[in-house]
This record gives sequence, C-alpha cells and structure tokens, in this order.
Amino acid sequence: MSFSEDSQIDFSGFNPQELIELSYVSKAASDVGILGLMNLLEDAVHKNKKLGVTGALFYDSGVYGQILEGYPQCVEAVWKSICTDLRHKDIQVLDIDKLAKRRFTNWSMKFYGSEEISKYVPELKMGLKDPAHTLPREILTLMRSVGNESSGSGGQNSSELRS
Repeated sequence: MSFSEDSQIDFSGFNPQELIELSYVSKAASDVGILGLMNLLEDAVHKNKKLGVTGALFYDSGVYGQILEGYPQCVEAVWKSICTDLRHKDIQVLDIDKLAKRRFTNWSMKFYGSEEISKYVPELKMGLKDPAHTLPREILTLMRSVGNESSGSGGQNSSELRS
C-alpha cells in the first residue's frame, strides 16, 4: 500500500509475526512550540517503548513526518492514537509494507527538528515545508535514509529536542 489520504488502514493483511513499517506526513493542527514538541515526543517515547515500536519523528514548520516500525498489532495501536490525536490534521500515508529489519533499532522515537533536518537531509527540509509539491516517494526515501545513519553512535538521544 502506498500514498493514501485515507487514514483507515487494514492491518489484518499482515502476518502478526513479521515487522512492518508505516510512514506518513501530517500538518500540525496548531502552533506546536518547543514545549508542545517535548510533550508529544515524551508521549511517543513512552507509548512506543511499551509496545515495542521504533521509529523517527520529523518536524519542521508545522509539518510532521514519521516512520513507525514494529509488529502489525503494535503499529496499529500507535497509528490509531495518531489518527485521533488533535495535534495532527491532513494525515497522508506515504507507505505501509513488510520490513525485513528495523532501521531505527536504538530509538523508541528518534527526533529530527529543523536543525537536524538541515544538517542530515536538507532536501527533506524543503519537502516538509511544502509536501504538496514534493513527491511523497521522495520524502519517504529521504526519511528512510536517516534510519541507516541513526543506528550508529553519532545520533542524538531520543529524549533530547532541538529545533
């Protein structure tokens, strides 16, 4: 499945013993601010650790991009929470598919704010600012590319925030 504006996903088609990856972009429903981002990230880290979900959250200029990875029932629980979270609007699924190996093994939720996005993937910063004019496949490829780098030791701690 790929590129859908419908947030209703049928997770039953996935083998419950195989990893999946779900990625999406959404707009912030209101001005988030640093405190709001800290609260959102703290909620995500707590929930993801409990469910065994890993991934990365990107945020810049009122736009979220996120990759979630884990077993279908766990990703589904997080996804349902995101879809009912009033901090998100205009959710667009980029992709959902089987995953052979986690990209973000060390992160319950790795965070990339403006500074990290500019440093690691400047092309993504432009894509997040104007996702309607950037191909979703391109945004997804760029988001996935940081996963390969974040497994090493140079990454930022998932509880730290920068903007």
